[in-house]
Amino acid sequence: MDALTLYTLSTSGYLTLQSTPLLLTPRLITSLLTTTTTSTPQCTTDLETYLSRTLALTLLTLAALNLILTGVLPSTTSLSTKDDENGVGTGLKNPYAYPTVTITTTYHALSAFYLYTNIASPRGGLTFGFGAGLTLSAGLFCLGLWVLLFGGEKGRVSKTTGADKRTGNFPFENKESSREKKKESSGKRKSVSSKLR
Repeated sequence: MDALTLYTLSTSGYLTLQSTPLLLTPRLITSLLTTTTTSTPQCTTDLETYLSRTLALTLLTLAALNLILTGVLPSTTSLSTKDDENGVGTGLKNPYAYPTVTITTTYHALSAFYLYTNIASPRGGLTFGFGAGLTLSAGLFCLGLWVLLFGGEKGRVSKTTGADKRTGNFPFENKESSREKKKESSGKRKSVSSKLR
């Protein structure tokens, strides 16, 4: 499982987890959010129920769109990786993957910022709901940022040795490497052959 798939499944799961109580028990959610000093239970209005269920359906729609637009759930029968000029795949299979990850990463960043300001405000405080939401949103923001920066990059690893092909010998030369020994031996052969002429 690559980083893009992990991020997409995590984001969709988190959005589904947020929408489930809003869809199934809107009265419970609104009664938990009311701050009254009386011990009489508050009656939930139709508007509160409507807004809770609409928000739940919006979150479920965003989760489904996230899965489809990033290519985890294919919308067509043929999705292939795009190859660059060297024939190496770029990793992001769907043209909508990068914009979708950008939008969901922005959502997680704004959500984490909002939750942090609620926790840090003088009248707020650290509660389980705000703390768990902040932790999950900040974690998904970091994972999304990592996917945006490094997720589409394939490593260029040698099939025979397993070494990274992009390494160089800039600060220190590796005299023991097979490549350096090959260069030295070919250099000696050229000098010997030039002496024989």
